[in-house]
Amino acid sequence: MAPAQTAGAIRGDVKDPSGAVIAGALVTLETAGTAAQRTALTDPEGHFQFSNVKPGSYKMTISASGFAEWRADNVTPVSGDNAPQISAILLVASASTQVSVTLPPHELAAEQIKAEEKQRVIGVFPNFFVTYEPNPAPLTAKQKFELGWKTFLDPVPILFSGIGAGIQQARNNYPEYGQGVEGFAKRFGANYADRVDDVLIGHVVTQSLFHQDPRYFYKGRGSIGSRALYAIATAFVVKGDNGRWQPAYADVLGGMAAYGLSTFYRPGTSRPGLRLEHTILLGFAGRAADNLFEEFLSRKVSTGVPKAASASESILRAGTPVTLVSIEDLTTKTAGNAGPLGFVLAADLRSGGVTIAKAGSQAWGRANFTAAPGGAGVKIDLEHVHLKAGALDVPLRSTQVRNGTAALEYHRLENSGRIVIVLYVDKDVALALGP
Repeated sequence: MAPAQTAGAIRGDVKDPSGAVIAGALVTLETAGTAAQRTALTDPEGHFQFSNVKPGSYKMTISASGFAEWRADNVTPVSGDNAPQISAILLVASASTQVSVTLPPHELAAEQIKAEEKQRVIGVFPNFFVTYEPNPAPLTAKQKFELGWKTFLDPVPILFSGIGAGIQQARNNYPEYGQGVEGFAKRFGANYADRVDDVLIGHVVTQSLFHQDPRYFYKGRGSIGSRALYAIATAFVVKGDNGRWQPAYADVLGGMAAYGLSTFYRPGTSRPGLRLEHTILLGFAGRAADNLFEEFLSRKVSTGVPKAASASESILRAGTPVTLVSIEDLTTKTAGNAGPLGFVLAADLRSGGVTIAKAGSQAWGRANFTAAPGGAGVKIDLEHVHLKAGALDVPLRSTQVRNGTAALEYHRLENSGRIVIVLYVDKDVALALGP
């Protein structure tokens, strides 16, 4: 009869490539084929240990700020004080690995265009086709159409189409339309159709067909001359959905198509070829002028745009994950408890190669404890959690997507009643980098 298998331990240490220990690294042990997890932090000597681990095969993940994630499969518990330990070497993260946002591109784009749809010049005119994100996600065709129809269905373009029609009628522009209610209606319809053509054909349909982005990508950095050249150049080249700069053939073809469509409702001309040539040239000039306005003026006179960062500032982006460990032992908490709950930062919080907050920095929030279903302890809900990063107060939320519906997830720290939890920066925070 084979002896019964007994529980063992999984222990090890975590170091960087130079051999220096990494304290505060988050170690997650997951049973193969299940979602059950156990969590530990490395101590000041870089050691970790899971005790009383049932026999079986486990997956291990180790993560620390500034390092690439370390993974191992088929980890098994061992017995005895002299049993071999796991030695994990964490490689320094590359620039691409340090990007914190893990949403799929279309979901990230959906979050970004929500902010773009709030942008209005002097708080009135919709200005949705400009992005201030340093690395905006590409838009799907559906998202391009969303920006388009929200632009031309906005009350402001409709109102100004009517105002323009009234001025044209008073000056008797386009006398072919006549006067009276019928003349006003024709002028109004033509003006509004021009706006719809410009947005729908010039900014949406052709860009979707040719996989080019209809937005202006704000630069905001560098000398005035370099920014001006960039704004003018982007009248001739645009960014493709693949992230590469391409000739602006979608804009040119879109302008030609919009002009062709307008000939069906605008009074004709005896020289349509010349008019088309002028339309193309004026299209380049108009886009260059619009881009210069977006680059140098629009942000200063618009509402709903993100705060501009000065040359001595960087930005801690909304959605950046923050790993916290509770200060208190929560095993004694009951559904009747509520009040402030303290945390410490599990690993350095970094952004753009700069350390924003050191491991051990404190965060505070309000905790509500409710009875879990089936009598399985308590369920923890957090509200208004803030991380202190020097003089900064960084608000945190429970989901990466604002107003997300995902349940708050946390893990109990190994051999402790404390919990490890991942929260997310709630909004962009400007970081002063010094003089």
